[in-house]
Amino acid sequence: MTLKSTACPRPLRALSLAALALLAGAAMAESQYGSGTGTITAQAKVNLSVTVPKLILLRVGSTNTTVDTVTWTSALSIPGVPTTPLANVNNTNVDWNGAAPTVTTTTAGGTLTVYAWTNAGTGTINCAMGAWNAVGGPANADFTVTATGTLPHPGANLGACASTPFASNVVATGTWAYALGGTPAGWVANTYTNTITYTAQGV
Repeated sequence: MTLKSTACPRPLRALSLAALALLAGAAMAESQYGSGTGTITAQAKVNLSVTVPKLILLRVGSTNTTVDTVTWTSALSIPGVPTTPLANVNNTNVDWNGAAPTVTTTTAGGTLTVYAWTNAGTGTINCAMGAWNAVGGPANADFTVTATGTLPHPGANLGACASTPFASNVVATGTWAYALGGTPAGWVANTYTNTITYTAQGV
């Protein structure tokens, strides 16, 4: 009579031993024992790790992809009898006394609501001016910005853009009101355009 062996084939036995070793290793992250008389102790430690990714948010004016435009329009008045020039006319009589026209500038949409938030250790916001499309108009410093609320504007005017901080894990909000000064009567007739880029940064 022939007897069949019940022993595990060597490859299967090796896999079984490897699996047992892995299980044993996972169960023995740290182990101690105590022995003797009186109070005895054994300790085991577990490390905890929590990862929180950094996030920063900034909104100036409208949401999503809309870029707001703050527009100023100058109006001229001809002295001595104050006369507002008509649009699209030529050879029109006027009672001009020889003095330079007066210029008044008004704005539309000059106040924007702003928001910023970050969970980084330090949040800052700064601004940078682009290049004007033409020369002969207002200077960057002619535009002042008055801030209300908890998010200061980075600089009192656009010629002095600086970096200002805001608190972490708190929504900073407020309004920025843009005003145009300078000497509009000395600007060359044109439409002057530029873009301000605001950058919020978390470190």
